[in-house]
Amino acid sequence: MKFCGVVVWYNPATDVLDNINSYITEIEKLYIIDNSKYSHINLLADYKYHNKCEYIPLHKNLGLVYALNVGCKKAIKDRFDYILTMDQDSIFEPTAVSKLKVATQKDERYGIICPNVKSIYHDEKTNLDKVAYLKWKKEEFKEIPWTMTSGSLTSLKAYTDVGGFDDDLFIAHIDIDFCIRLKQNNWKILMVGSAVIKQRFGNSKPVRILWKKVHPSFASPVRTYYLFRNQKYLEMKYGKEIHKFIGVDLWKFFVKITLFEKQKANKYLMMFQGYRDAKANRMERYKD
Repeated sequence: MKFCGVVVWYNPATDVLDNINSYITEIEKLYIIDNSKYSHINLLADYKYHNKCEYIPLHKNLGLVYALNVGCKKAIKDRFDYILTMDQDSIFEPTAVSKLKVATQKDERYGIICPNVKSIYHDEKTNLDKVAYLKWKKEEFKEIPWTMTSGSLTSLKAYTDVGGFDDDLFIAHIDIDFCIRLKQNNWKILMVGSAVIKQRFGNSKPVRILWKKVHPSFASPVRTYYLFRNQKYLEMKYGKEIHKFIGVDLWKFFVKITLFEKQKANKYLMMFQGYRDAKANRMERYKD
């Protein structure tokens, strides 16, 4: 089996190389797709693994979906079997990727082998990074209905079979759509409990209400637009089946914004606009 990776950059900071170091020794090649306006190839100038990297600048933000599809198509052309799809701020704990690779031998119908997710947030009071939660606490292996894009070791045979990532989504819910189509085409997803990835979910941080801990997204207004637009788009695309894959409906987004988040009026406007654009099948990039 041949393994490669793709990471999508957008105005990256220098610590992106530290994140890449957590997985690059486990893959043969890394496609770096840069969605930024200006080139960041200088970050690779003295990088010890630069010979493994193929830097592809897009010179404008064409969206996460477009960039992922560029990397996957490159990988298929270069005859790789699996591709590790990464966000620029994701970092693996030691040995995680090697465990994912071993698990590819379990069943050829696993379209994705994915890690266990440790959600990280920045505590403003202590100025330290803290753990919000570890998604799976006891499971060694678990077949799951969907997983996030970052950290997914994806079969390029499965990617081709389902037609790649949906370009209409731009950002948000790319993973949900892809995983639904995997299931529809008889592919499975395996989570490896001991393979852990640390992930920041935007500005999300836990908030306690009475005895319950909840996780508002604290997304920007534009991100809120995409969350509402794309979820409504997927509800129209798949019907009720989507709720087997995600437990958060648009009403819960609204409640969390109302109770916990700032810029409420602006976010309400963006919710409405996203919902309306999905209903009208206006799926272009949002222009502010």
